Amino acid sequence: MSENLLQFIWLHRLYATHLPLKTTEGEELIVLYPGQLNTNAGPDFLEAKLKIGQTLWAGNIELHLKSSDWTKHEHQENNSYSRLIMHVVYEDDAQIETRDQSEFPTLELKPYIDRQLLQNYAYLMQEKQFIPCHDAITKVRELTIKQQMTRMLAERLEEKTRHIHVLLQRYKNNWQEVFYIQLARGFGLHINQDAFEQLAIDTPLQLLVKHAYHPCQVEALLFGQAGFLADYFDEIYPVVLQKEYEHLQKLYQLQPGQKHRWKFLRLRPANFPTLRIAQFAQLMLQSKQLFSKILEAQTIKELMQLFSVTVSDYWLEHYNFQEKSAERNKTLGSSFIRSLIINAVIPTLFMYGKQQGKEQYCEKAIEFLEALPPEKNAIIDQWESTGVKASSAADSQALLQLKNVYCDRKRCLECSIGYALLRKG
Repeated sequence: MSENLLQFIWLHRLYATHLPLKTTEGEELIVLYPGQLNTNAGPDFLEAKLKIGQTLWAGNIELHLKSSDWTKHEHQENNSYSRLIMHVVYEDDAQIETRDQSEFPTLELKPYIDRQLLQNYAYLMQEKQFIPCHDAITKVRELTIKQQMTRMLAERLEEKTRHIHVLLQRYKNNWQEVFYIQLARGFGLHINQDAFEQLAIDTPLQLLVKHAYHPCQVEALLFGQAGFLADYFDEIYPVVLQKEYEHLQKLYQLQPGQKHRWKFLRLRPANFPTLRIAQFAQLMLQSKQLFSKILEAQTIKELMQLFSVTVSDYWLEHYNFQEKSAERNKTLGSSFIRSLIINAVIPTLFMYGKQQGKEQYCEKAIEFLEALPPEKNAIIDQWESTGVKASSAADSQALLQLKNVYCDRKRCLECSIGYALLRKG
């Protein structure tokens, strides 16, 4: 038994209902409303409503595993706990005192709690497989799982928009600039996302727009600011970039970043940050007012086409400076574009709809997710092994949120799937 579980049982009235509740003084008790769970300082439940004997009570309730925890937590020294209407405990093992010597009834829940519920909870907490309910989730109704996934998708989008909110404050609601930074972060995938974001911050969008008619200068700005042009080169193109950047650096008093912040280890050449920067440069050159075009897009196909860019000639035969490779088409792949849409486009579109009070953009963001195929990764594969299959990117995003934020932290009491399993006999 944990205090979180006791709160959960009280909140959802998961104690035996076939037995009349009685206080430790023998008075009959009817719970009209268990109260609102308080996540701040003070009593655990606020504004509860009870009927004890023939008297109606309204007020706050404190929960403990044992009555003696009252003294351990030093509630007797705190006036906030002097005016309770009930002390709910798992075990009543001591008399308590309040600071002003007031009295209130105690309910011992232990006799009213089904042992099967406790065993179900212990099973979830002890399970060490992919998710706590790995072997039991097939017992849960599909509707319950779908409802939880809907909630997880909403949480996922809210979580992803927090960073955008910070950027909007910093850049005074300049949506083009904020999207530019968010998009750069998406180009870095997981391993280089912070470095890519810093590159965009260090190289304002307006600076790239100013030099958009000189593609070589745009690449020089991005590679120079990324720290890749401080080396010795014997190939012509990087030398040209180096000279362009030296001029632009002096002109705008730019401070180049550190090359060492970029990670190459264990990346496929197609994901090398050098190639991604080259692709990012071309996207900035070929897609003017990109965020405005995204707002106008109506289908996933239209969105995908906005990211259909190639690279300058040098990068057709290179993944990195000074390392020539066989010539290959280096356009953005469809899976990478989908990743950009999921991680950069959709959160920004969703946030735009929220901030501007235009619900149609929030709805469009979710519709785009539902139209995209599910992501392919180890977590989604393992979900499928449990019998839960993602049919769209909306599903895969929801399942990632559920696994990372709830399952891994054993937050089963906050999950409707966990709730359903706890109640099963």
